[in-house]
Amino acid sequence: MTTPNNGRGVVRRHKGKVVSLTVLASLITAGSVFLWLVKRWLYKQQLRLTEQHFIREQIRRRFSQTQEDSLYALYELIPVFSLVVGRKLDLEELVVALRDKKLNKVSNKTSDDGISSGISTNATSNGTPNSPQGYAETKSKAELWNDLKIKSIVKLVTVVYTVSSLLLLTRLQLNILTRREYLETAVKMAVEKESKDEGLGSWFKSVWTDTRASSSASPSIASSLLGNNKTSYINEQAFLSLSWWLLNRGWLEYEVVAEESVKSEFANLSPRDILSLEEFSDHLTNVFVNINERILKSSQLQHTLLPPRQMEPFVLQQTLDDEALNVVQRDSTVLSQLLNETTQYIESTASAMVLESLINESFQCIMTQVESNTSTKKRSDQGYQIAVFSIACKDCSTSLLKSGVVSMDNELLSRLDACPQLEDLSASVYSNFG
Repeated sequence: MTTPNNGRGVVRRHKGKVVSLTVLASLITAGSVFLWLVKRWLYKQQLRLTEQHFIREQIRRRFSQTQEDSLYALYELIPVFSLVVGRKLDLEELVVALRDKKLNKVSNKTSDDGISSGISTNATSNGTPNSPQGYAETKSKAELWNDLKIKSIVKLVTVVYTVSSLLLLTRLQLNILTRREYLETAVKMAVEKESKDEGLGSWFKSVWTDTRASSSASPSIASSLLGNNKTSYINEQAFLSLSWWLLNRGWLEYEVVAEESVKSEFANLSPRDILSLEEFSDHLTNVFVNINERILKSSQLQHTLLPPRQMEPFVLQQTLDDEALNVVQRDSTVLSQLLNETTQYIESTASAMVLESLINESFQCIMTQVESNTSTKKRSDQGYQIAVFSIACKDCSTSLLKSGVVSMDNELLSRLDACPQLEDLSASVYSNFG
């Protein structure tokens, strides 16, 4: 049997070994913990990089999809504008009246000899089977040609400016909304991820602490979490519906200035006067320069693209049903936020420069089409008659307003959609997470 003294002797003899084993065990344990922490940190870093790559890819895809949606929306809106502008600038009515003059051999034939328009006696009115009674009788053939000359160019110019503005406005609206939706989704995912990452630590948090932390979120996040998604959604739809203004009222600003500018450049030219393509292009360029100076480079652009504040209730009445209108009237916070941001973009120098780039691209497009349209007509050594240019502009307007969400083969829209300046502005708006 071992005595206490012998036990103490054993401990003294092995004391060094015990200490060494203890230190070794501590080092092994600490090393294991350290390695586990390093592996966990590396795993988290790898996971974070993977998530960042996934997020960047999602952002890129959402951005591309938003630009496609903008173009699709334009194909949906073009038929609306085509009907509106057709009521104010009805060129087919003039074509029918001129056809009737030719068929009936009305007087003033002598003053109009030499005008080679290419209008066939089989011309149709495309929805206007009969010209108004007395219209062809009250005006001479020369007067009708002069009307067609002015109206065809005015319509062409007005369509160019309106379509370009509509694309710019649609890009701004959809990129702002998509970014807003993305931010709300990202915040929600971050909150969910944070709650999962808390692990055991969440056991030591009281309910009142969680409630207090949640209440510190921004008002927009809090309202979303509290279930105000319906109000926000209706506000966003109201925001999109404001394009009604440009389609129905705002475009008239372009039309008024275009008419004044076109008359200034073309009023003194008779339908049988001859211009080369270069000369016609120079006259048309002066029209565009004048409109740019009077609208694009002034504060008037804002009220062309969006309704004045006092007109917003009227526009919403035209576009929303009673239930949605009541929701916006009760709470228009989101709508006001979206409008304020859009207005800032429209008033910016960047947007004015982008719109001018779109106009320049449109000018190149219409001159290509006008050249193509006139190439099949009778040409003199100096060029073409103004009457030929009038018909070419009329046909070009029809081409610019071509729609069809299935084929989506409108040449002007395709060229404008690919404009690099527009793409840069869209990316800037979409990525403005501040």
